[in-house]
Amino acid sequence: MRRGVAQRIACRALPAALAAVLSALCGVVALGALAPLEGATAGASTKTATAPSTNVLDGHSYSLVTTRGGLIGFGAAISASGQTNPASPFVGGAPTPDGKGAWLAAADGAVETLGDAAPFGSMAGHALARPIVGIAATPTGGGYWLVAGDGGVFTFGDARFFGSTGAMHLNAPVVGMAATPTGGGYWLVAADGGVFTFGDARFFGSTGAMHLNAPVVGMAATPTGGGYWLVAKDGGIFTFGDARFFGSTGAEHLVQPIVGMAATPTGGGYWLTAADGGVFTFGDAPFFGSAARFGRTVVGIAMELGGYQDPLRAVSGLTPERVDQGVDYAGSGPIYAVGDGVVLNTTNAGWPGGAFITYQLVDGPAAGDIVYVAENVVPRVTIGQEVNSDTVVGTLVDAYPNLETGWADPPGGGESMARAMGQWSTTADVQSLPTAFGENFSQLLTMLGAPPGLTMGPVQGTLPPGWPTWLPRA
Repeated sequence: MRRGVAQRIACRALPAALAAVLSALCGVVALGALAPLEGATAGASTKTATAPSTNVLDGHSYSLVTTRGGLIGFGAAISASGQTNPASPFVGGAPTPDGKGAWLAAADGAVETLGDAAPFGSMAGHALARPIVGIAATPTGGGYWLVAGDGGVFTFGDARFFGSTGAMHLNAPVVGMAATPTGGGYWLVAADGGVFTFGDARFFGSTGAMHLNAPVVGMAATPTGGGYWLVAKDGGIFTFGDARFFGSTGAEHLVQPIVGMAATPTGGGYWLTAADGGVFTFGDAPFFGSAARFGRTVVGIAMELGGYQDPLRAVSGLTPERVDQGVDYAGSGPIYAVGDGVVLNTTNAGWPGGAFITYQLVDGPAAGDIVYVAENVVPRVTIGQEVNSDTVVGTLVDAYPNLETGWADPPGGGESMARAMGQWSTTADVQSLPTAFGENFSQLLTMLGAPPGLTMGPVQGTLPPGWPTWLPRA
């Protein structure tokens, strides 16, 4: 079965992230051809494409674009609700440079802005010779291009017009586009794999003269601009220029067709997504989850900022224990940060063992929330230190009381959210009752690949409105 980490994210405002600008990467967004409408049956493929990568890629993950104009985020990527009944199905998306928003394009030329994406205009209400099939953003985030099925190109904001195929006879319709890293040009790709270059986009080859088992549905440029990948409906991959081949789904049985791809920041891998939201990873692209269980029709994938990782992945003899204020584990070894954050505290004498390491997440679905790592842990960080999912925050000692980790109450000095919200008491401790916050953190860890904590009774309390929720790994 396809790997099925599924994540349902509550939409909340994200605070400023400590992250680099992705300006050179706006052009590596997969722009799929028109996919079936939302009523299409979702499913899973019969086999896994690759094993999950352990690479973090500087905190990059991905969002899936749906025909309703929504984003389904994985790792620490943005999620946002789409329209209930859009006038026209959405066909693709492009992330903002900082990865905290996206522009989504509909077939009728409408453009939806999500997160921190600014509106620059659209073709909604204008007569189009052919429907819009894709969108690409400029590196500055100050504009975008729309491309139609006849190769007509429409510019908005600081996106410049470098040409189109709108007046040409095409052997096959255009299905997508990618911008060059400079923003000084773009490639258009047709369903037969024909590639058209404009501005400073260089031609490295195409499949226009080849017999294809399935039509091409999208493309992605390498970070250097020195090459590109084409992806077909069956997941076949074609490489040109400095684009390397890392694998494909061309020989696999897919329940739903591939609709798009996105390249990693290094150019050392790529993600493919199917119409049912299945995600396939190759090279150094990490797997954060898929939307195959959500019943949405997906039309593309956008690389976004942030990626949560299993913080317990290197603990030796990791053994789950009860869910209480947080989640208890036995074992020994390094404990990593879940994602990007800032250390707020390291010790508190009120906790067994004296350790109470806290860090506030700065991106992803839980941005602004505080994680604690407590009890028999030796701190390896200092207050004020910036951390990411490669940072060891503490070393777990394999001796009672071992580890408790969960959500801390602001300002992160020594109180858990469960206790602060009245979910934890002496009675709950004696009876080993789980709290809503403990269960929530256990679900997050499970989604990231760690074993869930042990639930030993009815869950105490509920989560506040807007708190991020997670679905466990399938």
